[in-house]
Amino acid sequence: MPISIPLGAPVWADANTPDLAGDLVFYTKLFGWTTFDSGEEFGHYTEFCLGTSASNARVVAGIAPNQSDQRGKPSAWGLSFHVEDCVRTATAAEKLGATAVTHPMRVGDDLVWANMKDPDGAAFGLYEPLRADMGFTAFGEPGAAAWFEYAYDGVPAVAMQFYAELLDWEVTVPAWEDPRNRRPYVSLHAREAGLEFGGAAVIGEDDPDASPRWTVCFEVAAVDRLAARAPALGGEVVGPAHDLPGLRVATLSSPTGARFGILERTG
Repeated sequence: MPISIPLGAPVWADANTPDLAGDLVFYTKLFGWTTFDSGEEFGHYTEFCLGTSASNARVVAGIAPNQSDQRGKPSAWGLSFHVEDCVRTATAAEKLGATAVTHPMRVGDDLVWANMKDPDGAAFGLYEPLRADMGFTAFGEPGAAAWFEYAYDGVPAVAMQFYAELLDWEVTVPAWEDPRNRRPYVSLHAREAGLEFGGAAVIGEDDPDASPRWTVCFEVAAVDRLAARAPALGGEVVGPAHDLPGLRVATLSSPTGARFGILERTG
């Protein structure tokens, strides 16, 4: 059954991979997801779902094998934001300093999508659903995407000004942040519904990748248990489990190197 995703909020997350079969084994064993392959016509794009049959499946994310001309493309997770008009929003994004990697294209009778890079170089998508059942049909619960985190080597609020203007976000500094911090963490809300869906933070000093980026985070029942399981499945713990206000979090990567977060609600 569809869920309501407000305009401006993340509506979809998916990964690319050079090894579809291997990554399917990793994710299904890690999260307990089931999979539905769209077939050869759609390049074997595969949906990850909660539920065991087509009748009760709720979609949480997708994964696509690299195309024949991009076999060596690094594996990565990406996210797309809900927009009313993909063409109009992509044009507005370019005027605000973004770059169109893939201009708006229609995907069957399902959606219109564009692949963009923000003014600081982080990838994101614009997603205009053409049917009510497109996008997440499970969100914000164990096994589903629940949070989206932006990492930036600068003042997070400055980087978020682009998205706030383009997608009508409210960007706020949470009450727990140190008022002396000149580069404070910021929380991100879709203004239409007041939905808090993510945040933006300074890239850690020990992070070898200093490029701005979005991380898709999936909610789980026990962060430490999944973090311990990932290496046995061929993945890696790239950010050890640690506590944040109300959360326990870790960053993992798939066997093909796609980073993603896991979070457990603790309060």
